[in-house]
Amino acid sequence: MKKILLLTAFTIFSLSVFAQSNSLPFKAGEKIEVTLNYKWGISADIAVLNFNLQEVTESGTPCFHIVLNARTNKFFDSFYKVRDIYESKFEMDMDPVYAMRSVHEGGFNAFNEYKWSADKKTLYARVEKSTMATPVDTVFKSSETIRDVINLIYSIRTSDIKALKAGKRTSMLVAMDRNVTRATLSYVRNETRQVDGIGKFNTVCLAMNLKRVSDVDHVETKLAVPTGDDIKNTVYIWLTDDDNRLPVYISVPISVGKLEIRTTSMENVKYPLTSKVK
Repeated sequence: MKKILLLTAFTIFSLSVFAQSNSLPFKAGEKIEVTLNYKWGISADIAVLNFNLQEVTESGTPCFHIVLNARTNKFFDSFYKVRDIYESKFEMDMDPVYAMRSVHEGGFNAFNEYKWSADKKTLYARVEKSTMATPVDTVFKSSETIRDVINLIYSIRTSDIKALKAGKRTSMLVAMDRNVTRATLSYVRNETRQVDGIGKFNTVCLAMNLKRVSDVDHVETKLAVPTGDDIKNTVYIWLTDDDNRLPVYISVPISVGKLEIRTTSMENVKYPLTSKVK
């Protein structure tokens, strides 16, 4: 469940919002609620996640700040209670500043904290778990920026869709506990998608292949379209085909059954939802 919640894996614009954010597909004040649905014989909504994007100043630098709350529905609390909190701060150019996750899932508890150096080439990670005797501090050094999970989600929304459609692949590194994973994005297709609860949308489907990196100082940079066994580690993401690039539907690979994540509500999106089919 903790890996599912990890991968998994969506007012009026304030006058104080900084000019650097004008080209981004989101703005401060945007709120997205997503629901996790698990299918294995039956289909059931098991948990809700709430994304609340705000604007803050960190050491004099304008940043986005998001706190994500994840909790299982009341019925599933009796089987496997989840109360997770994820936090992320990143600059207007998407560079990460700070990230935290506090996990309470069943009898398992964990706390992760990530802090970046000023040049973003060094990531300081602290990992605490109920299964560990003592906390572990890890330093990651890389020639490219390592992102946290929430920053990765919002970075995907800023992807150059035209370039992806033209066959270009793009990739990013993401930290998960004491590990680093390479997430490689590729274009799949455009399609109209029905999303339960919010209607039908014209969407762009992207494939995100996940592969663990053993040495972040010498990461493999050659990119490839997911094939064969790689498909088992591929998340499919449907973004609205408009300027908001909202992740309205996500399909996540799991060993048993099927996990789907769908957006169930959105507020204060930056642009008109022209992708919605009337």
